[in-house]
Amino acid sequence: MLKRLTPFTVLALAATAGLAAAVLVLVTALNQPWLGLGLSPDQQAGLVQIETVAPDGPAGALQPGTPLAAVGGIGLEPRDLVEEPDVAESYDALQRFFERQSALHAALSGDSVVLETEGASPARVEVTAASGRPLSSLPPSFWVQIVTGLVSVIVGAWVWSLRRSELSAQLLALAGLSIVAAAFPAALYSSRELAMPGGLFHALSATNHFGALAFGVAMVALFLSYPRRLVPVSALWLLPAVYGAIWAMDTVWIGFPGPAEGHHLPTVTLMAGILLGALLQYRASREDPAARAAIRWFALSVGLCAGTFVTVVLMPNLFGMQPSISQGYAFILFGMLFLGVAAGVARYRLFELEGWAFSILSYFGAVLLLVLVDAALISFVAMDRPEAFALSLLVVAILYLPFRDWLSRRLMRRREIDREELFGQIVDVALAREADRENRWRQVLRDAFRPLQISAAAGPAPEKPAIAEDGLALLLPVLPGLSPLKLSHAQSGRRLFSPQDRRFAGELYAMLAHAIASRDAHEKGASEERIRIARDMHDNMGAQLLSALHSERRERKDTLIRETISDLRDIVNNAAGGGRPIGNLLADLKVEALERLAAADIRLDWQDACDDGDRVLAPNVSHSLRSVLREIVSNTIRHSGAETMRVRIGMRDGVLDLEASDDGRGLVAGSRGSGNGLSNLEARLLALKGTLVLEDAQPGLTVRARFPLAEGDAR
Repeated sequence: MLKRLTPFTVLALAATAGLAAAVLVLVTALNQPWLGLGLSPDQQAGLVQIETVAPDGPAGALQPGTPLAAVGGIGLEPRDLVEEPDVAESYDALQRFFERQSALHAALSGDSVVLETEGASPARVEVTAASGRPLSSLPPSFWVQIVTGLVSVIVGAWVWSLRRSELSAQLLALAGLSIVAAAFPAALYSSRELAMPGGLFHALSATNHFGALAFGVAMVALFLSYPRRLVPVSALWLLPAVYGAIWAMDTVWIGFPGPAEGHHLPTVTLMAGILLGALLQYRASREDPAARAAIRWFALSVGLCAGTFVTVVLMPNLFGMQPSISQGYAFILFGMLFLGVAAGVARYRLFELEGWAFSILSYFGAVLLLVLVDAALISFVAMDRPEAFALSLLVVAILYLPFRDWLSRRLMRRREIDREELFGQIVDVALAREADRENRWRQVLRDAFRPLQISAAAGPAPEKPAIAEDGLALLLPVLPGLSPLKLSHAQSGRRLFSPQDRRFAGELYAMLAHAIASRDAHEKGASEERIRIARDMHDNMGAQLLSALHSERRERKDTLIRETISDLRDIVNNAAGGGRPIGNLLADLKVEALERLAAADIRLDWQDACDDGDRVLAPNVSHSLRSVLREIVSNTIRHSGAETMRVRIGMRDGVLDLEASDDGRGLVAGSRGSGNGLSNLEARLLALKGTLVLEDAQPGLTVRARFPLAEGDAR
């Protein structure tokens, strides 16, 4: 079930659960008896001093600065106000502390309670404690511990939501939950005014101990498995087994003389295990600079934050000394630890997360900000004063609603997909250099689906786009010059991939495949055109210029030069994309053949019949027709010994028929496959999807050529 949840959903569930637990702690804290007194212990004098008095509180008649001697007949001791009960020197002392808490809470919960002060003006005041305390009476340390727990669980859930199958991410998420288990109970009992039920106090303290040990176990296991696996996974189970047993013994007060040995010492040993694991990881990654940088940052975050907490809070308790800093405020160090992990993701790719992982966290932060602003405004509207209600309505209408709309558009902007822009990008992908094509294609996919990650697909590539991992991923097939890809977490992790996404990906692939095929066809045509130009220049112009150079007859030299110039004109026209009407072309070909045959004392019988003499032929067709006819005339002059050559040209329904015959010697045996002339004729007609037939007419030779003009038509 959890595998089907998107990262944003995981974050939302984690935040919702954390907020629900925070609300439960808050409600429990606010439903404790309240006198309106700020009390502080005076250890040297053995007294409890009244530091502050709430004017509108039940004990508003008392004076600040006077010692409070007893509540409900129970004499107060400075030990009653300790922030953390596990400072007791033994389990017997801890049991006595919880019993006194129960007695004081019962006295405060009665119909009335007598408060006795001493000093210069002793007094006895009978008051009725309020059944609940106001929100403003909660100390800042309460909120520090609540915020620390929420930050820890959200960061842990964030990392786990993106790497659910990795042990390191699972352990970090467990550590985040452990901070909640340690901080929330501590926030409740450390912010009490004087007393709370001893049974509840004991349960909260045990939960706090469980969270602290669970955090240490998770972190030791993490440093033993990340970034390199130092011990087998089965060996890691020894940690929760051993420390779970220690926690159970400490909870029921057996096996140890007191909290120092049952809780503080195991916690300190876990911190030592964290440092040892960090050193081992640092040594194991000495040949991997990236892993060493990551472990250096991670170990620094954990060592400074958790190590400082152990040093200033737990170590003094272990040696029977008072901590130098309030435990409630010291919990902020764990929030800094998890924020350090988030910074390490950005800089060192901790847990193999990319920078894109912050997009889901920023989106979640935007939603959380809007919810908090709404909650604050609702709280303000709920005030009893009519003027506050009127002012809140004015703020909502004039300031808040426009600001909220602007903020939501800025922080949760959704870009509409422009199909025309995507098509242009796809064409750019098809035309890009092979080195740039992959990056351009990935950018198209980012614009279309906004995935958190694009990676090479593992395993065989699908034949068409397919949804994988229950909607968390979209697999894309291979294309020429492009590798198969895997898209993870659609729309920055806010939703799963849907069948609509799969169809849209199929459309993109069809467009890209068509664009690539068009590009390949264009490149193939350009390559063939270059080959044709080279062949024409080699076979026709080169041979003709060489013949003209060695010809002794001036008339022959002039004829060859004219033919060369004509060929050059055809090549230029072909490259420029121009064309000629077939009627004009046939007239030029007739004059050229007549001049060449007359120089060889061969008479020409020419007839052409075209149903559309104005039809414009593409340059390649014109040039091929000229070359075919010129080669036939050349063969007649060189080999036939004929007196007459007959040429018949016809064009009907876009197909040209050429028949040339003579009255000479005909086809000589063994000459069919010799020479380049016939090969060139066949190559040209094959390029035009035409045919060439040679027949021995006895006497003479007949050559028939036929090819369509539709593809080469320039009109």
